Amino acid sequence: MKAFGTACAVIAGIALLVVLAFTFEIGGLQWKSFFAPKYAAVERQVFKETRSYNEAKVQALVKYRRQYITASDEDKEALAGLIRVEFAEFYADGKADELEPSLRKFLRNVMEN
Repeated sequence: MKAFGTACAVIAGIALLVVLAFTFEIGGLQWKSFFAPKYAAVERQVFKETRSYNEAKVQALVKYRRQYITASDEDKEALAGLIRVEFAEFYADGKADELEPSLRKFLRNVMEN
């Protein structure tokens, strides 16, 4: 009879451990679902402040300006639309103020027209 009680206690203990494991896993998922978007937002903000990101944006803008100058009127509209989409965040974040004057003027003209 004592062996039966011990076996029941072991089974109950294992069942309790399984229930606790599932409870902690669900809690971990809830924790992650709450904090993961905030963590990703911080990572994105840090990335947008890196030198490589900003230099790549400036290089792309120089390339687009060169293409824009030599483009036909129809192509200029298409390029302007592309620039508005690609540089919307860059412009909204105030990064345009850090550009050299000619690039800043070009980007403002495209974004405001």
